[in-house]
Amino acid sequence: MKGKIFYFMLLISVVVIWGATFPIMKLSLYYITPTMLLSFRFLLSGLLMMPIVMKNKMLVEKKNVILGITGGILLFIAYYTQTVGLEYTTSSQSGLITGMYVVLLPIISLLYLKIKLNKIDVIAVSVGFIGLILMSSLKFNSADSFGDLLTFICAIFYAIQTAYVFKYTKFLDSMVFTFYQLVIVGVLSTIFLPFSWEPSGLSKPIVIFTIVFTAIFASFFAILINTKALMYIEPTAAGVVYVGEPVFAVIASILILREIPTLYIIAGGIIIVLAMLMETVHKYIETRGSMNI
Repeated sequence: MKGKIFYFMLLISVVVIWGATFPIMKLSLYYITPTMLLSFRFLLSGLLMMPIVMKNKMLVEKKNVILGITGGILLFIAYYTQTVGLEYTTSSQSGLITGMYVVLLPIISLLYLKIKLNKIDVIAVSVGFIGLILMSSLKFNSADSFGDLLTFICAIFYAIQTAYVFKYTKFLDSMVFTFYQLVIVGVLSTIFLPFSWEPSGLSKPIVIFTIVFTAIFASFFAILINTKALMYIEPTAAGVVYVGEPVFAVIASILILREIPTLYIIAGGIIIVLAMLMETVHKYIETRGSMNI
């Protein structure tokens, strides 16, 4: 149970990092294409992880290979639709719509994993969903509709991939599982490079920073922690932490892109933070109760 609280807190750090990537990726997409960004980001993160897993005997086990590749394909679809969608919508809006996968996660967990929901989970997720609705204020205008649609598809696949990782990560080496996911996203992105190659933007400082930052922190560190954490935390509880990602995306967009939030976004952000606190306190009380038994 101590491990559950520890990884619960690490998940919060992960969503902070993920939230910060939205505005810097948006800036980089002015100079390079989405597939270039994904290709360099994930191939670099895979290379960083290679020395750690090369001596691991589980790297070549058939089960690890098949499940890792499948997880990587799901992750690629999520990241590809999100990054392409980010070209056509704002950084804040992308973060908000991506966060919709939180409300899909309990449903997918129930159908795919047969995990029953407890009252606190239902209440916390419902409160978080209300916050997301309030933040977006249901304004999907025609100019942003294509990017919004792609980002919503991203949300669906994030939810599926999270449930998938939770189902199989207990039976696999988390390092190997993470490695295959990173590499597959990088390889699949590279396949599309010939159709969207714009090398002139690679020398821009913001592009170099984005690739390095996202490769090290948003991919290598975050996905490894996420994979490991789902060994201890059920998807519904993790989903409430994930709902904080759009909050941090909005905050980062304000600081970096000077995107001015509406009152709806501010109010929705407060509600989402309350949902996160509700679930965190619940897990803490649950842990203390188990330790006292």
